[in-house]
Amino acid sequence: MKFRRPILATLLVIALVPVMSSNVVAHSWPQQYYGAGGELTGYVLGDGNRPVDWARVRAFGAQQTYQAFSGMSGVYMMRLPAGSYNVTVDAAGYNANSMNVTISTNSPSYVNFNLSTITVAVSPGSSSAINFYLIQTQVPVPEFQPGLTLTLIALTLAVTLLFRRSRK
Repeated sequence: MKFRRPILATLLVIALVPVMSSNVVAHSWPQQYYGAGGELTGYVLGDGNRPVDWARVRAFGAQQTYQAFSGMSGVYMMRLPAGSYNVTVDAAGYNANSMNVTISTNSPSYVNFNLSTITVAVSPGSSSAINFYLIQTQVPVPEFQPGLTLTLIALTLAVTLLFRRSRK
């Protein structure tokens, strides 16, 4: 059986795409609890009592760490097994805040967090840079992947040239 070049090029593209996209990695979702226990809820507020959205709320227990995020109105909510937790809240551009909380079964606990804005002092003649990540999954979002883009452009050109040569 004789393969034509366009079919060979197509097979090559199909084989190389997973290899080229190896820098796109799936990450696990934060640990959440749905069993019997209590509920922790409250507001995450910044300077001037403004709601802080996408603030990460983590409850560190004896055996597990649970995580939730505040919504656009600054409200967060998470279910936790009964016990004692160190609850830490952090958000991009704010100093983290922690508090010890005890969760009782079938009893909601209300805890509000006030975060202060990070201040950066830069002396004359110097420079400073602060990098923030998008916090929904705690993974920096690759805004631009030059290696993948250049590889896809080169592969597209190669397939186009092979296809044109095979038509002649």
